[in-house]
Amino acid sequence: MSQEERQQQIASLFSHNSAVTVIIEGQQYEVGTEGDIQVLVNLPPTFPDEAPVLTVSPTGMRHPWIDSDVIVCDALLSWHSQSSLGMLVHDIFDNFKSHPPSKRATTDEMYGHRPPPPIPTNTPAASQPSLSAEYMTIMNKSPEEIDELLTNDKAFDIFFHSLDRVRNMKTVKGELYNGNENLARKNLSYEDELVRLRTQVDELNQSFQELRSRISEKERQQQDAFKRFSSSTVMTRLKAGVYESEDLSESVAQSFIDGSLDHDSFVKQFRELRKVYHMRASKLEKIQKNESIFS
Repeated sequence: MSQEERQQQIASLFSHNSAVTVIIEGQQYEVGTEGDIQVLVNLPPTFPDEAPVLTVSPTGMRHPWIDSDVIVCDALLSWHSQSSLGMLVHDIFDNFKSHPPSKRATTDEMYGHRPPPPIPTNTPAASQPSLSAEYMTIMNKSPEEIDELLTNDKAFDIFFHSLDRVRNMKTVKGELYNGNENLARKNLSYEDELVRLRTQVDELNQSFQELRSRISEKERQQQDAFKRFSSSTVMTRLKAGVYESEDLSESVAQSFIDGSLDHDSFVKQFRELRKVYHMRASKLEKIQKNESIFS
């Protein structure tokens, strides 16, 4: 049932907000467009029983709902499993539109690189703004304990790493690390398949080059064959045939005149040779008249 509720909460995030980007499926989502304020939604393993951790980008923004780049509001402090993640993020963006966050000023050098802890005030509870769990934890400490946190780095580190928000962020960091590691292992598992496919592509490319070379040779042979039947070649060969037929027929006629060929043989040979001559001469004349069709 917890997984079903978790998926319903994720679905509400998409239904109530635009420009939602999946960073890690089921764990981390980014809401907002590039160039504007973006909210990184981190879902702890026990979500929705445990509240989500929302951080803003760019960092260093100042707003009543932003504490050290982490969003803190009444809806998050009073979070329960029936709360709506989508409506929560939507309301946060509505608040940011009506009260835009501003860039935070530089922290006083007296605190070094550590931001100063919130200092309790005597302001009546009715007029106090909503306080974070960390603020309430500090308010319950004695002045001596607060002074110890400000002066003792080890004590501060122990206190800092005991905060629920910090533990949640460590959990998210670990999940991100594990997710990246699993993704890297998954990519490495494809190495053998990629090598096999690369080898196959190289073999196909080699086969392609061989076939391409064979086609080029066939095209060259085809062009050589076409040259034998070009119009100029046909006309040259036909003219030679006409001259040859004419010379042969004249030779037969001369043999008859010289008396070396009888009448019947002369008529038979001369008629066949002149027949071939006139056929070739007729074809040559037609080609010369219609030469354009062979160009």
